[in-house]
Amino acid sequence: MARLEHCNIRSFDLAATIRFYEDVIGLRAGSVPGMKRGAWLYDESDVAVVHVIDLSSPNREASLAEMRGRLGELAGPLAPDRMKGGGAVDHIAFRCTDYDAMIARLEAHGLPYRTFDVPAYRLRQIFVNDPSDVTLELNFREERTS
Repeated sequence: MARLEHCNIRSFDLAATIRFYEDVIGLRAGSVPGMKRGAWLYDESDVAVVHVIDLSSPNREASLAEMRGRLGELAGPLAPDRMKGGGAVDHIAFRCTDYDAMIARLEAHGLPYRTFDVPAYRLRQIFVNDPSDVTLELNFREERTS
């Protein structure tokens, strides 16, 4: 394996999810090749790191049918009441820059968050939940000087 390509989030509020990842996390919504209902969110390198499936009405049934058709049993639980939060996935981590600016954005949006410092790794972390209640770990690593 070379690296993680992307994560996929099932959203009951596509517009709020896109706003969160753009306004708070700093990703950019872009083109969605081959996807009719949803969004791809790109990082600063133009890599689509978050794919969002739109489960809001009226797209829910069509999106669920598309997932069933593509993945069959591998789609996991598709009952809407079981799709909030991360399920078996505890959190998704992003490497970030500008810790203070991120704190300011979280506070400007009124979002609850927790912070942790890990001095042994020269690491500062922020944990926040997205609109689908998926926990994100935002990692801020100090530049190493030699």
